[in-house]
Amino acid sequence: MGGALPAVTPDGTLLLHRFTVRPRHLDAFLAAWPDEVALRRRHGFTVHRAFVETIAEPKFTWLYSHPTPASAEEALRADPLAADLAARVRPHVFGNTVVRPVRPEWLTEATSESVTGRIAIMRRYSIVGDWAEFLAVWRAIVPVRERHGFRCLFAVADEPKDLFTWAFDFAGSWAEFAEAQRPYYADPERVALRRVFDYMADYTIAPATQLLVP
Repeated sequence: MGGALPAVTPDGTLLLHRFTVRPRHLDAFLAAWPDEVALRRRHGFTVHRAFVETIAEPKFTWLYSHPTPASAEEALRADPLAADLAARVRPHVFGNTVVRPVRPEWLTEATSESVTGRIAIMRRYSIVGDWAEFLAVWRAIVPVRERHGFRCLFAVADEPKDLFTWAFDFAGSWAEFAEAQRPYYADPERVALRRVFDYMADYTIAPATQLLVP
């Protein structure tokens, strides 16, 4: 089943960047994405993770960090290469980009070995109630999931927006996922943690492809 993936420490403020790729434009967008990674690195960003959710229109989520992101973003916008890249990418994405600073709970990086044969499951929770209480329950859930073969890839908290986003992986297909979860949900330790739903006003779940950062 594979053990837990080692955690990494973000370089300064961690940002979650999310938007939707137009239908049938994913290949064209992904051809340009390495250039955006290179451009951000040129301005001191460290790129940690990237995912493409694979239901309906592709949702692209990536995580990167910088010690002083506001000044770095300003410098990036002034870079002529940024305007050229934006023009290349614009036909392939919708204008629903969200970039938010987030607090990392857990963060790993992908390798060719770690992603082979494994899909990611992206989960987004709308949190109600006390964040500390929710996180205490969630932190107890993670080792139970990992014991059943679901490795935590990242987890981030956006408390001002009451949004918690995380992903774990799974050695199988989306069609096999529901059945694979049955032993996990039947685990007495997980049953005792059902109160996690007390803190979730709503949630989404979707399969995703883990991308290797170029």
